[in-house]
Amino acid sequence: MDSNSTTLLPGQSAPIAIITATDQSGIVLIATALALAIAFTSLLMRGYMQLQIRHQFSHDDFIAMGSMLFSLLQSITVFIEVSKGFGKTISNISPNNLVQLQKAAYSSELLYIITLWMTKCSVAFLLLRLSPQKEHKLATYSILASSTLFMIISVFILAFRCDVAQPWIFINTQCTNLLVRWEVETVFDITTELALFSASIYLVKGLQLSLSKKVTVIFAFGLRLAVIAPAILRLVYLNQEFTSPDPTLHGVLASVCTQIQISYAVVAVTIPCLRPFMAALSTNYGAPAQTRTSPSGSKKSEPGKEYKLSSLSKSSRSVRVDKSKVSTPVKPWDRGNTHTSVGSGDQHSMESHESKQMIISKNTEWQVDFEGPSRRFPEP
Repeated sequence: MDSNSTTLLPGQSAPIAIITATDQSGIVLIATALALAIAFTSLLMRGYMQLQIRHQFSHDDFIAMGSMLFSLLQSITVFIEVSKGFGKTISNISPNNLVQLQKAAYSSELLYIITLWMTKCSVAFLLLRLSPQKEHKLATYSILASSTLFMIISVFILAFRCDVAQPWIFINTQCTNLLVRWEVETVFDITTELALFSASIYLVKGLQLSLSKKVTVIFAFGLRLAVIAPAILRLVYLNQEFTSPDPTLHGVLASVCTQIQISYAVVAVTIPCLRPFMAALSTNYGAPAQTRTSPSGSKKSEPGKEYKLSSLSKSSRSVRVDKSKVSTPVKPWDRGNTHTSVGSGDQHSMESHESKQMIISKNTEWQVDFEGPSRRFPEP
């Protein structure tokens, strides 16, 4: 009798998968489902923060949503792999299911590359939105173009492999340099990640921010570098999978690293958009102002700094010029024959016009004198 059946109580059902020495498909299912849930939750947080802070979506937000869509498609292909026997010993998989399993794995690998590329594009467009300098925009566009080129090359070298007629077949067939192809893809991946981190340093280098704020912004973008760790571990476990006589069983850890890398890449897209990091970039170049938002969506100022404002009447908005109080500087702006000067008039606060509202108004009067070589324009 199956030992698992004796442990079931009334009303309980058998588990979806049982992890044994010859069946570890449950590990893949758990890792894929958990990674997908974390990535989706982070994307919801990003959408909420963007609506609360900026009240709109930008190109980087839509690309982040696209990366989540491709992540979902990639997870679906992994579930298909498991349903066809991935995670089990190869002797327990039928020949037909083995072919279907490899087709799903082939699709999953290509979607993996595209998903990572879209997360990088989202970060690049976020840098473009925050950047105030043409030089930085040019550098970011260069990184974006390089990342796109690397993605195309990676898809090409991994799509056309082994038998070109059936490129998804890699088990029990002659498939040389498959690991080398993945090593090239990983080098491209790490290179672009380092380039994006360097762009974030360049972003804050020329801004008039305190050192602590600069460190905060760099730290937010630098957290994405942790995605390099599962990428390298994935290569190690891919080597074990390709050299193993039982690749469907020994490829579990490589699949887990793949899901961790994709999930964290999507999460890392959201981290720089969180309020603590965006507040450090309050430079009016795409970052929000430091305001508080009520649950109803209205903005509130800091406590103790609230003023009740009301519309001014036409008489209160009119500018009264008092020529007797106008002073003109005698020192010219230049030492030539032409003299141009601007004089500031009296500045004062208006009365509240017998209303009990706290109305603050400021009148500024200007006089512009122009002196040519032969004549002077009179005061209007």
